[in-house]
Amino acid sequence: MFTLPYTPPWHLRDGLVQTFLVSSFYGDSFIKTQDQTPWLAPYPAVPWQEHCFSGADGVPIWGLWRCPMGARGTLIITYGITGRVESAWYAQLLARKAYQRGWAVVLYDWRAHGRTALYSPVPSADGWREGEDQVRMAEQLVALGCPDWVALAGFSLGGQLALWGLKATHDLDSPLIRCAAVLAPNLESNRSLDYLQTQWSGRMIEYVLVQELKREAQLRLERYPAAVKPGAVERINSIRAFDQEMVIDYYGFPSTEDYYQKTSALYLLDTLQRPYLIIYAADDPMFTPTLIPDLAERTARNPHAHLLLTPQGGHVGHINTPNPQEDEFWGLNRMLEYCEAMQG
Repeated sequence: MFTLPYTPPWHLRDGLVQTFLVSSFYGDSFIKTQDQTPWLAPYPAVPWQEHCFSGADGVPIWGLWRCPMGARGTLIITYGITGRVESAWYAQLLARKAYQRGWAVVLYDWRAHGRTALYSPVPSADGWREGEDQVRMAEQLVALGCPDWVALAGFSLGGQLALWGLKATHDLDSPLIRCAAVLAPNLESNRSLDYLQTQWSGRMIEYVLVQELKREAQLRLERYPAAVKPGAVERINSIRAFDQEMVIDYYGFPSTEDYYQKTSALYLLDTLQRPYLIIYAADDPMFTPTLIPDLAERTARNPHAHLLLTPQGGHVGHINTPNPQEDEFWGLNRMLEYCEAMQG
């Protein structure tokens, strides 16, 4: 199925370096210049349509969608732990690539993110409830005219959400979602958050994410003051603290440890009943390396699983050395290649 090996350029052979350089170069340039970004030039903008979907429990989910004539399938794309549709460069690029190849595409702000946070104070659930959100979105997209062959794609924590989407599609006996392809998915939050605290680079990564989470919490406080405990925003000094203050009480979890145990995707990998691809770098600085043997073992036990484990690649990176066969976005290309292969 996969014929092009991953070979990072010499300056991106360290996972931490690749993570920060890729985020800075591609992310910052996309935010500043949007459709004028030079590396986006080969991929015309998708002529988006706005829509407010209804997720699990009737939670409103804001998104963008578009279906070309004669579409081959429908791709629902989920970005990572923070951000919004407008700033998620990797999700936007995947959508453009897929649309150019004949896919109906969907980008959405998941629970407590972006414009969805304007419609509802319901917090994120790390996939536990967002899995059904994706199933409900698939049903509504088909009703809007998109193909009933649906694939899920996700990045980082969004990858965990996509894997939960596969679980939900089986639990709800939905025929629509056929496969998932995820890049650098979060797999086990308890272990990885502990790991971040043992590394200076990990503490720096968490600090950056926490500043974004605090901004989200402050916006929720301003929009829905009754939904936020007094002093909660001020007490957020870690990802765990964010979930402690903003998430677990709403869903009835006694602790963040219990919440992460329930929501972590690692424990789904050997039981999922639909095909899925995981692209994962051994040098990903976001996650503890001790997860890799568990990842390999659980996917090996599941005939529906396909794992592309590379020594290098960083977090949501996998930028390849330029070659005449394809552009530098090796990870995104493998995700689309997998989804198309699953169509037969």
